[in-house]
This record gives sequence, C-alpha cells and structure tokens, in this order.
Amino acid sequence: MYQEYVLENYKESGTPRSQHSDAEIAIPAVIKAPELTDDILSSIKRLDSLPVDHPAVQYCLQRKIGSKFFSLLYFAPKFKKYTNTVIPNKFKDLEDDHPRLIIPYFNNFGKCFAFQARAFGNEEPKYYTIKIDETEERIYGLDRVKYSSRIYCTEGPIDSLFIPNCIAVSGSSFNTPIIQSLKTNLTIIYDNEPRAPTLTKLVKSTIDAGFTVCLWPETFEYKDINDAVKGGMSVEDIMRVVEENTFSGPSAQLRFTTWKKC
Repeated sequence: MYQEYVLENYKESGTPRSQHSDAEIAIPAVIKAPELTDDILSSIKRLDSLPVDHPAVQYCLQRKIGSKFFSLLYFAPKFKKYTNTVIPNKFKDLEDDHPRLIIPYFNNFGKCFAFQARAFGNEEPKYYTIKIDETEERIYGLDRVKYSSRIYCTEGPIDSLFIPNCIAVSGSSFNTPIIQSLKTNLTIIYDNEPRAPTLTKLVKSTIDAGFTVCLWPETFEYKDINDAVKGGMSVEDIMRVVEENTFSGPSAQLRFTTWKKC
C-alpha cells in the first residue's frame, strides 16, 4: 500500500503543509514537541507537512500517536537510499528498499546524531537504529527532558512519547554513562514481556545496580505502553499503574522474587 501510494499519489514537491486536529487522536499530548530540524533530514518529509490521508500519518494515528508529535517524525519512501545519503554505502544492496517511519534523535544543541527507522509492514528487522555520530549515546529525547523533574526511561522511542518527561534507550540495555548519571532521579520502564530468562536477568541486574524500576503487575495485559494506549488506557491511568508498581532497593528485590514467577 505504501509503495503504491508513493508512486501514484505522493508528490515530492509542492505538498501543502496540512494541519492535523487533536480530535484525530484518542489521548492528549503530554508535552508540546519542539520543531527541530537538521540538514540531514531535508530530503525526507516531516509528518506534520504531509496530508492526513498519507499512509505514514494514518499509521501514526492508528497507533494513537498525537498529532503534536508529528514534528518529531519523518517519512522516507526509500529508507536505504535515504540512509546512504547520510552515511555513504551504508547499504550495499538496495533491491528490497521500502518506506519506513524515521524517528530522529537530537542532542541538546538540536543536532540529529542518530535515527530509528520503523517498518510499516512485516519487513525485517522491524527496527533499524542508525548512528551518525558514534560519540553520542543512543538515547532518545534528551533534547526535551526536564532534569529538575522525575525522569522516566522506556526501551523504545514511540513508548516514550506517551509518558511525561520520558527518554528511551532504543533497546533493553540501561548500562550507559548518561543513564547512570541520572540514576537517583530516574524510573526505568521495561516492556511487559513474558518472564523469560533473558528479561528477568536484565531486570535483576538493573535492580542490583541500584535503579528504580517499574515491575508491571500481572493484571496489566499489554505488552508495552503504546499497546496500552491503543487498548484504551489513558496516560493518567498508565502513570497510575507505573507509580503504584515502582520499586527500588530492598523493596525492589522483594517484589522481583514474586514478579519473576508471574
């Protein structure tokens, strides 16, 4: 569908900037997203410049991503071709090139140092994370975080959009210098995956390292925050579950012993 839309309906130039009403989404935006730009993003389209019927826009609306965040998201009709303009010869084979949602990572100076490319369909891998500046830690949302308030950290960037003052590590490893430096003011929120040995080992190591963590209760039936939003939960309800199931120190160790058996 995306390929057909790009070929037949999508025009690279002259596309009017369209306004997406908040009535299009089921939840309120928790922050006002800034309009950050970078030259390396100039060849792809930002979602708030696309018409509402564009497949990338529809995809985000279906995932309940608020239109106020569209200034943070981009659409690349040919993901690998675009990546090669940023990092020459990153992909040698362009035969299976396809569209992807581009999620840029900005540093505190508004410079895009990485981006995540999310597949729209069944393309594998589901996510690519491309680092442009290897000196930067792969943390999403540091350009918007308020250090004076409680900071939350999820695994994925999309989940972080629904939580106030939230960053993401683009994976499940929280062992980075920046994350370590935020330890005393940080709550880590893992995805709600089955209690597999790999996950329980990661959670235990995080607790042992002295972090504050959210251990989802057995009654929380969703696999992650975005899944909960799509399932009808409000941001307020999700945050209530998070706060009621956040632990640290000895209480986290105690809760972990029962949580891992759920």
